[in-house]
Amino acid sequence: MPKKEQKRSRQERLPNRIIPISNPDKEGWHEKWYEGRGKLNIPHPSRILAMGPPNVGKTTCAKNIILRAHPPYKKVIVIHPDPDYSREWDDIDAEILPRIPEPEEWEGEEKTFVVVDDLEVKQLPKEQARALDRLFGYVSTHKNISVYLTSQNFSNIPPAVRRMSNFIILWKINDLDAMKIVSRKCGIKASELLDIFENLMSNYNDALWIDMTAFSPYKLRKNGFDVLEKIKP
Repeated sequence: MPKKEQKRSRQERLPNRIIPISNPDKEGWHEKWYEGRGKLNIPHPSRILAMGPPNVGKTTCAKNIILRAHPPYKKVIVIHPDPDYSREWDDIDAEILPRIPEPEEWEGEEKTFVVVDDLEVKQLPKEQARALDRLFGYVSTHKNISVYLTSQNFSNIPPAVRRMSNFIILWKINDLDAMKIVSRKCGIKASELLDIFENLMSNYNDALWIDMTAFSPYKLRKNGFDVLEKIKP
């Protein structure tokens, strides 16, 4: 059979739908939601933004996600501007780094949780800003890493990093412009977000968990566990 006819015959046998094709870089360790999966057992790899003022519980939330992961994380890495001073991660035996590694420096062999903690991301040098962008993009999805970035101001987070995130933990903020950015990112009206915080978040430490992972059954939650079934404008 001529090559042209062989090609046409092969195309005619293919189904009229997109055919799933596995990616060797992601095969075997990309997790999904399933019935009975714990609410804080967030499918790996995820890219989580935790935004709120000081002392509201951003680190506590990260540790709860780490402790409840199944299968567990094999390695926890914290990127902190003052690694010799910080002791708040000693209880989980985290490795503390002063800088964001380049993509080729990540091994990708073990399930890893990376916390980008208290960095002034808006003032990062160009090479570190690029490394952060790659961490949230290629590195997370191809090198077995979930990322958790803390910030006191959503608008300080680079737009590319915001776009690549799929989970937001948000404490009450008074910056309306930042709230609008959050609403555009997660597809919820800013007025609805404000209404949630005004009527459902009575304590300083209360946080709204906005879950944008694929097929999540818990898209909006208060403090990780209390599912908000309906938003009233």
